[in-house]
Amino acid sequence: MNWDYIAGFFDGEGALCKYGRRFRVSISQTNKEVLEEIRDFVSIGYVCEITKRKPHWKDAWVYFIAKQSDVYRFLIKIRPKLILKKKLAGEAIIIINTNLKEIKKEVARLEKRVVKAKQLRQKGLPYRAIGKELKIDFGYARRLIKFH
Repeated sequence: MNWDYIAGFFDGEGALCKYGRRFRVSISQTNKEVLEEIRDFVSIGYVCEITKRKPHWKDAWVYFIAKQSDVYRFLIKIRPKLILKKKLAGEAIIIINTNLKEIKKEVARLEKRVVKAKQLRQKGLPYRAIGKELKIDFGYARRLIKFH
């Protein structure tokens, strides 16, 4: 197994689908072993059985990657080797990279908010006062402190 084979296989049998701001890589196949070898080589993604819509159809499986950082890494590796899906992969890489940067900023803001909420709670402030201080709902303030 190598990246050239995977890129060719993805170019012919794979799909890169956009769901809102997220992307998903998938490759459908009736040969489960090939998909498992790809998954093992890439070390990301999942292989799942596809439900038959007609009883006379062969058994089929799909290899998919949904976690955005994994989709990004996969596309970065195979994009130089793609032919048919090269442009689409390039566009997806740009969008995913932007989204990942936004997510990192969002996580950083959340972490700061959690630290501040916990500090205020240690000072003895009730959740309503913490919510008011942080300009958030008091129930959200309680969940920040309780679950983070």
